[in-house]
Amino acid sequence: MRALLYALARQQFDADDRRRAEDLCANTAVDWPSLLKTAAAEGVAPIVGVNLAECDPPITRVPPAVTLRFQQALFENAALKASRRDEFAGQVADLDARGYDVLLLKSMALEATGVYTEPWVTAARDVDIGLRRRTPVCNAADDSRFRQTLNESGIETEHPTGHHDLSLGGVIPLHVDEWWRGARPVSLDGVPGPLFALSAEDALFVLCLNACRKGFFRLKGLFDIRETIVRDEGIDWTRFAARVARSSAGGVAYTALRAAAMTVGLPDPALPQRLALVSRPRAAALDAAMALASRVGVRSRVIGAALQCASLSPSQRWRNLTTPQWSARSAAEIAASSLPGE
Repeated sequence: MRALLYALARQQFDADDRRRAEDLCANTAVDWPSLLKTAAAEGVAPIVGVNLAECDPPITRVPPAVTLRFQQALFENAALKASRRDEFAGQVADLDARGYDVLLLKSMALEATGVYTEPWVTAARDVDIGLRRRTPVCNAADDSRFRQTLNESGIETEHPTGHHDLSLGGVIPLHVDEWWRGARPVSLDGVPGPLFALSAEDALFVLCLNACRKGFFRLKGLFDIRETIVRDEGIDWTRFAARVARSSAGGVAYTALRAAAMTVGLPDPALPQRLALVSRPRAAALDAAMALASRVGVRSRVIGAALQCASLSPSQRWRNLTTPQWSARSAAEIAASSLPGE
């Protein structure tokens, strides 16, 4: 079932992809309700449904009820994204008035930079942004209450140095000032500026960190990595490797890229090895762990936690284990994204 999901999780769904998906349907007893459930839980139901509709119905034999539910997932997500963008526009205007620059992260950034051809292709649970002040805080208590209100509405507004999606709860050292220096101005329809997005290299690094947070095999995270590489041809790989090395996150980036290569696929399958993000012995050990994951079940919470731990350096591993808040949150997020039906 997961092989079919991997074949369908791509924006540029060409004739070869279609034939591959049709062959899998023809030669496998597909549990369609389970596939639908997994696609929805992993945030890729809209794009999977659209691509599945491009396949030959007599070959795929998709039940009408499943086809209808995929269509509903697309419409529901499109409506949710439109509503969220309208709400976000007002929040950005308030942030601008309070003297903040807004740095778009993850899904919202992928929309603004054109990695997503349409905003509805994946489903995101929240909006992640980083903030930089242009002016001093006039009323710290009022400003704190305002940011808390944003967090309660699903807008993650922590400063990037403390953002759990970026630093993995402080386990990975980040260099946020450099990120801001490399940030590019972007725009979103209906959302006032100023808005910024990370450079292509830093954006990909953030996606690798987020993949680690989810145990490396949540499909939306792998889809985002693949599409960023496919659609952003200006990635400077030397700069990317240098950014990763400065944060001592070679194992995280290598594992995330290898996970994407072995599932949804990369234009250059050997890219993780060519970047030399880790030593050859460590790469071999991580490869063995991922091979085990593919045999045992990539969505196993135990495998996810083990891969996450293996990708960290010894000092990061110790900090991860001795930071109760992060360890508990990490385990909960991997468990929440661990699904049956391999």
